[in-house]
Amino acid sequence: MSGPQQKRSQANTAGDDGDASQPTTKLWTALKLPPIIYFSHGALVKWRRERELYEAAVIARCQESSESLAAVMTPVISTIHRRLLKTFCELELKMSVSEMTNDRLITAINQILATMMNDQIPNVHAIMNQHLRMDLRQKDVKARVLNYFDKFDELIEEYGLSVALDGAGFAVPRSRSDGEAQYTALV
Repeated sequence: MSGPQQKRSQANTAGDDGDASQPTTKLWTALKLPPIIYFSHGALVKWRRERELYEAAVIARCQESSESLAAVMTPVISTIHRRLLKTFCELELKMSVSEMTNDRLITAINQILATMMNDQIPNVHAIMNQHLRMDLRQKDVKARVLNYFDKFDELIEEYGLSVALDGAGFAVPRSRSDGEAQYTALV
């Protein structure tokens, strides 16, 4: 019984000795553009996270290839289904689709993300108890505290908790100096 045959790689175009005489060209893969499917808070939190990854990849591509960012970056308004955009514009924003611009759509999305209804607020205590732990095996105290704050920020971003925690009695730094004061107090 013979196993599956291995295919030979065609990737080595430099020859058997590995001496590449021809310059290599980078090929860019198509970047997955995150679509806006729903206007719920949770769906938009997920969309924003995916959009930030997409934008970072496009910026990196433009820096390496010297392409224009405006030419490569797809506007947000192009990532939403036309019927959903029409419904959102007419019912929520009280405007026609022709009046909608990319900046207006981004502003509207940011307003949705800046508010939460009571039934949308996740159980913050459960999330923090489950995911936020200080690594006591780390001997360097400063590194331990930095990792803890980094994980906290990651959870806030991942679950879209900045609105839920703001003003809810939690010590969420409002500015860089507040965060530095908390860090200094812990260290």
